[in-house]
Amino acid sequence: MPTDTQIYCNCIERVRHHVSIADTVFAGKIDTGHRDLNAELIFLHLRKALEEIAFASLSANREKYSAARAGFATEWNARRMLGFVEKVNTNFYPVPLKPPQETSPGHKFFDRIADGYLTKEDFATLYDGSAEVLHCRNPYAPGDPTINVKYTVDEWSRRIKALLGWHFVQLVDVQGLWAIQVPDEGPVRGFSAGADGPFVVEPIKPESKHTLSCPDASPK
Repeated sequence: MPTDTQIYCNCIERVRHHVSIADTVFAGKIDTGHRDLNAELIFLHLRKALEEIAFASLSANREKYSAARAGFATEWNARRMLGFVEKVNTNFYPVPLKPPQETSPGHKFFDRIADGYLTKEDFATLYDGSAEVLHCRNPYAPGDPTINVKYTVDEWSRRIKALLGWHFVQLVDVQGLWAIQVPDEGPVRGFSAGADGPFVVEPIKPESKHTLSCPDASPK
């Protein structure tokens, strides 16, 4: 039976696959022959990538989430979905990181990424915008049919990758966290990591850095 970490990594691998399909369609390597259908295919996979990101965090906290709400899987509104998850685990959202630097045997230094990644507000904007693209528009509706999704497709792709390339996922009621590596290809790897003292997710600051003690350097 897969561990919680393996389940989480499998979810993130599916995120990577969905984003890859969106990238391929955007690059014209997959073409339906219809511009509108290409757009729908892109935003279908971006939306599914977001759903995987939201629900992946549940794998780390199965029991508590199940007890809190057995029907969480039917919650598809972006802000309600994120709000529900956040009520159970305030720090559920991935914390994007720069690649680690080893400071001493078994200790790695992670610097935070300050911007250019998919924030929770971005998440809601893209999720809701994707829904607009996918839903049939009333041909009699007044106004401009253009849908504003804030960024270009390649920028959304970059922001998702920046969020997940290296990131922390924090567990409920457990001191410490998982460090997750998401390469462009190959398996997603999760490392059980213990912070040097309590790990607290705080608003990003220029000097915000974390040093981790990794007692077991092998991926989980």
